[in-house]
Amino acid sequence: MSAPHDLFLETLQRYERPLIRYAHGHTGNLEDARDIVQDVFVKLSQHLATLDHEKLAPWLFTVCRNRALDHHRKHQRLVVMETETLDLEAAADPAPNDAMETRETATALRELIETLPTRQREAVRLKFIAGLDYQQISAAMQTSIGNVGYLIHHGVAALKTKWLAHDQPSSPVKFKPVMA
Repeated sequence: MSAPHDLFLETLQRYERPLIRYAHGHTGNLEDARDIVQDVFVKLSQHLATLDHEKLAPWLFTVCRNRALDHHRKHQRLVVMETETLDLEAAADPAPNDAMETRETATALRELIETLPTRQREAVRLKFIAGLDYQQISAAMQTSIGNVGYLIHHGVAALKTKWLAHDQPSSPVKFKPVMA
């Protein structure tokens, strides 16, 4: 096999799942996310010879984000979050109640991530969904590494606050005893 072919296969194996998770975060639809990632790899095959291999991950996620934004503009619709957990990794079968709790938690977290400001949401997705490091996020978002840290820190802090508020049960209704 040739070196470009090997690089393409290694890149596909390493980044396909993180890119699908990332695109799914933008589209809310797994099939649309897969289509977007397929477009990313078609574009990669066309530009593989001219790409700086040190900047491959940021390039992939930038192209993926742009394709997802194009998809959103094309469909001009509100994206409804799926209630199913995107399960791309092989895992042992959890107990049914654990699986349901995991799906509910993932859905709640996705909804809370959507409430973050755009730049924070993007940085959080790239870090925790796509698994990029700060340098790769910096290149993908075209900002400084320090700003990436700031965005992630404030995004996570906001998520924590929102999660704690979301996780608190409603205060019980207190009835005053009726005096006869």
